[in-house]
Amino acid sequence: MAYGGALSLTTTLFMIAGYYLALKTQSSTLFCKDGDFKQFLIKNVPVVREKYLPSIFCFNGYVHTAVAILFRGITLPIDTVNYERENLMLNDGGEVAIDWRYPKSDGPHSLITVVILPGITGDSQVEYVRETVNELFENGYCSVVFNYRGRGGMRLKTARAYSANNIEDLTEVLKHVKSKRPNSPIAAIGFSMGGILLGNFLMSNEQADKKYIASGVLISLPWNVTQASHNAESSWLMLQMSENLSYHLRSVIDKNKDVIFNQKNNYSLNYNRIKQSNTVRQFDTEYTIKIFNYTDVYQYYKDATLNGKLQRIKVPCLGLSAADDPFLYFKDIPTGEADERSNVAILVTSAGGHVGYLDTFWPFVINKNFMMRLVQQYLDSIMVDNNYDQFVSS
Repeated sequence: MAYGGALSLTTTLFMIAGYYLALKTQSSTLFCKDGDFKQFLIKNVPVVREKYLPSIFCFNGYVHTAVAILFRGITLPIDTVNYERENLMLNDGGEVAIDWRYPKSDGPHSLITVVILPGITGDSQVEYVRETVNELFENGYCSVVFNYRGRGGMRLKTARAYSANNIEDLTEVLKHVKSKRPNSPIAAIGFSMGGILLGNFLMSNEQADKKYIASGVLISLPWNVTQASHNAESSWLMLQMSENLSYHLRSVIDKNKDVIFNQKNNYSLNYNRIKQSNTVRQFDTEYTIKIFNYTDVYQYYKDATLNGKLQRIKVPCLGLSAADDPFLYFKDIPTGEADERSNVAILVTSAGGHVGYLDTFWPFVINKNFMMRLVQQYLDSIMVDNNYDQFVSS
């Protein structure tokens, strides 16, 4: 038995080593139309020229995603970021919290505001947001995190929470941010579902009219939401991930059921059916589409999907996706569309998981990982001297 166990361990180590060595031969690919924006990125954002190599312990997308959560949770404990909270009342009676981290001193980046949109169950205290805010703070930026309705410790004021493509709350947040810092250009970073929301805003009439956002960064977003919903239920492991997400979505309903199921609300919601939702798709079927007036979940997912719509983004925008992201396949990344756009680029790495991108041999070392280097290098180059203006498409 000892011999068999040793053989099994040896085989596993060889498989991991083989996977790791295979990655060493694969370069990241930048999809963007040949022209000024692509050359700007190649020159000013060195990570787009790197061969991304993950920690050897992150030997597939599932493991990488989990290890990244664990690593960031250990190295960046909750409440290590000192935010200044502001509660914002919305036009329909709802309320959200926005958490500010102001720069420690005046500098070349202190006039720039970076708005951060977390993932589907995230807020200002989720590990990758804390990491990003710390990075921005160290580089002199002002950052503000948009906590969606019911997130960040906030109670719901109405039956409505949030969705991947309803931009009304984000529009009010951006309007408020602009009123507080009228001379500050705004960059925005969206993670996962936050990337979908940001992408939908960048395509909107509100952005076209008001030009709130100068440039965007979209990280680990499910470009094709319909396909991502299928991927989230494609295996036992993915079902566990989806069930964990649905648990956190249901928790908002539990904490606010007195408001959501008030007799004044007429959304045909069924509390027991919502409670029985074991996947994100089931939750969206029982809650999201009813609140946001969709006939079925696939109509909602089609509306939220960014694929086929990139031509509507007019400001410079950089996406980051991993080919081994458990929530999307390479074929679902709109690489062909990006190759036709002169202001939208997508960097696709062979590995990285979902909001992972750890890249040291030993993952539990605090360093500026691939994702943070990309964010810093891109913002440092696109946001200074109004460089974003030269890449706005008509």
